[in-house]
Amino acid sequence: MLKSLLIRFAVMAVGVLSLLSVAQADGHRTLRIAVADDVATMDPTFGQSGATNLFLKNTYLQPIQYAIPAGSYESTNADTTDFEGNSVASWEVNGNNIVLSIRQGMTFPTTGNPVTADDFWWTLERALGTKAGPAWVWGNVGITSMDQVKRVDDWTIELIDTRPSAIQFPLMRDQTLGLLDSKEVSSHATDDDPWALEWMSRNYAGNGAYVLDTWEPGTRIVLKANPNFFADEPFFNRIEMIVIPESSNRLAMLSTGDVDIAFALSAAELSRAEKARGVKVLSIPDRQKLNVGLNVRPGGAFEKVKLRQALAYAVPYDDIVFGVLKDRAAKSAGPMSVNSRFFSLYNLADMPNYYTDLDKAKELLQEAGHGDGFAFELITAKGVPHVEQAAANLKSSFAKIGVDMTITPVSQATMGEKNGQGTYDAFMRDWLTDYVDDPYYHFFLWWGTGVVINWTGYSNTEVDEWYQSTASIVDDSERRGPYRNAIRQLIKDSPMLWLADGDYTLAVREDIGGITLHPDTLLYFRPLNRM
Repeated sequence: MLKSLLIRFAVMAVGVLSLLSVAQADGHRTLRIAVADDVATMDPTFGQSGATNLFLKNTYLQPIQYAIPAGSYESTNADTTDFEGNSVASWEVNGNNIVLSIRQGMTFPTTGNPVTADDFWWTLERALGTKAGPAWVWGNVGITSMDQVKRVDDWTIELIDTRPSAIQFPLMRDQTLGLLDSKEVSSHATDDDPWALEWMSRNYAGNGAYVLDTWEPGTRIVLKANPNFFADEPFFNRIEMIVIPESSNRLAMLSTGDVDIAFALSAAELSRAEKARGVKVLSIPDRQKLNVGLNVRPGGAFEKVKLRQALAYAVPYDDIVFGVLKDRAAKSAGPMSVNSRFFSLYNLADMPNYYTDLDKAKELLQEAGHGDGFAFELITAKGVPHVEQAAANLKSSFAKIGVDMTITPVSQATMGEKNGQGTYDAFMRDWLTDYVDDPYYHFFLWWGTGVVINWTGYSNTEVDEWYQSTASIVDDSERRGPYRNAIRQLIKDSPMLWLADGDYTLAVREDIGGITLHPDTLLYFRPLNRM
């Protein structure tokens, strides 16, 4: 009897240890990330905010992607000249036509629907039909009508009469180009909503390396590894993006090991993170920019150019670069980052530049008809410490020239809405960056009249002509003159206050590896591992 009981206890003990082992292994392969804000939409077509784009990049399959570096590494920079296929297995350029071979054997995990050329065709049709984000991506290579998109067979799409572009392939990895389950999404379309925009904003229909498991709005979003993904299984089989609005709480959770990565920490908090046991901080010179956008539309708060120039001379640049950002940044020298390869290639250091000169600022205020000062509202990204601190520095400095700036923190969703509608005086989001390091991309994205995220409402016909003249030019030397002209004019017109060009910084636990810095600064989950 005693022997029998001992055997039973031994078996039970082995069972408990086995369960603990499984739980530990599962925890080992779970990545927890503390983020400042929630995902605003599930729809790739309308991805603009940081958290949303991070989600879209990792859960939807773009046509191509920067190749994942081989071997084991802590962190590295992506080779922006080396691409691999995602939803598109291979491609061929035949004159002005591009033939895309859709990857075979894939399915959409939420429905089991097979992936075919019909899904690629419909996703592209929806992009052009909504006239939203992806439309300008395809428009860059000359695709403006579905008449230019030919379904050759179940696995082949041909793009007809495209135009040369220096950024053709970098754009085809944009997070807004995620492949959609056409059967599922179209089944939710209505007469009033032919592209199922409402349904897509809160539902997932992709097939990336990770897919949606659960979403608790305002709390967390959980991803799981796609069991039917075409490539090798990623190391982490579960990703938890936990919404922690207060940066101090994100840092605390990282320091205790409750999360593996903490986004959007202030420079001071990054310095504290470096001293925490088991934590490391990456700081890599990058092209991300901290800017203040001004509403320059007719009737907007900053319609007058001298008013904008006055604020540019009242910015406390050194206080922001050295005080707020703790020297993890450089003073901006205009719209193109000082860390862009084009800054030196086009000798942009000789361009006119703004610096702190309060007397000059007061003089320009007088010329703008605001000698007695004026008041305006700055909406800021909620829960981002360096934005809050930089805004406080601006408020203090502007007060010295008689300008009263009210600071109003808003969510990413509210920020996106106000930016899109132009219902603001001025805005400061988190770091902004060109997802492709190229001046055409920069102007096509931000400064062309009516382009997709020209949030300031800026319009200058000469600038339009200069950058549009290079649309089909690949040779950098031929583009140098037009872009120097356009950049000089943009600096003069000052639709933005360009404050600082920041390093890419990321605070993580010491055992996290496989970190690859992409030009879009969105963390790619697929190559991450626990060392």
